[in-house]
Amino acid sequence: MALFVFALACLFMGCSTTPVYLRHPGTGRVVQCGPYGWNELRTGSVPERERGCIADYQRQGYERVPGP
Repeated sequence: MALFVFALACLFMGCSTTPVYLRHPGTGRVVQCGPYGWNELRTGSVPERERGCIADYQRQGYERVPGP
C-alpha cells in the first residue's frame, strides 16, 4: 500500500531527484549528475547511478559545487 501511495505521489508531483553539480577547477566547466526520474526511482538504482556519475567526474578533476 505504501508503495502505491508513493508511486501516486510521484506521478502527480513529477517525482525526481535533485541534480548534483561539479566544476573543473582548471577549465571552469560545470557538469551535472541527475536529476533522476521515475524509472530510476522505481528500480532503486538512483544511489548507484548518482555515485557513479560523481565518481567519474571526480576522477577527471571535477569538484562538487552548489547549484546555480
